[in-house]
Amino acid sequence: MEELGLLFRLVLAFLFLSTFVSKISDTSTHLSIVRAYQIIPYSWSKSFTYLDLGLQATVAIFLLLGFFTTLGLSLAILLLGAYTLAISINLARGRKKISCGCGGMAGNHFLSWKLVLRNLVFISLAVYVGQWSGGWASVDHYLESGSFEIANWVIAIFFSSVCISLLMAISGEISTFKHILRKRQG
Repeated sequence: MEELGLLFRLVLAFLFLSTFVSKISDTSTHLSIVRAYQIIPYSWSKSFTYLDLGLQATVAIFLLLGFFTTLGLSLAILLLGAYTLAISINLARGRKKISCGCGGMAGNHFLSWKLVLRNLVFISLAVYVGQWSGGWASVDHYLESGSFEIANWVIAIFFSSVCISLLMAISGEISTFKHILRKRQG
């Protein structure tokens, strides 16, 4: 059960990380998609877009490291629930020709009930992780257990270094992408 919990936690982490990277690399498109949903007032859409990006990055980091895992899972469920509600409202209005704005591993698709179902599956994974993860390869587990066994710390440090390396690589790619965009614009 713990192995499956770790797998699902990492799947969710990489899902949020990949969507964050795709949205942060083209915030104007993400902003236009937020506005196309016509859920929040136009004047709030820019602030909401940046809040959404910040929360996605927070979820990705917390779940990758297993640090503040419960908070990360709660935010993931909140975000997925909000996305599902926004999709459902637009489908009920008959507005299907809107990009879901998911990006990353989730891709970009027109709104459909399949997206609602997919998000409910992701919410179920988050609930499962909260119930059965057991703290494998997580900072939370090592801080709470007080276990300072060398083998556990080696695993924790290795896992953390891989996560940090991935974040650094992605950060570098974002910087490169922004530099390319600036060259094209001016």
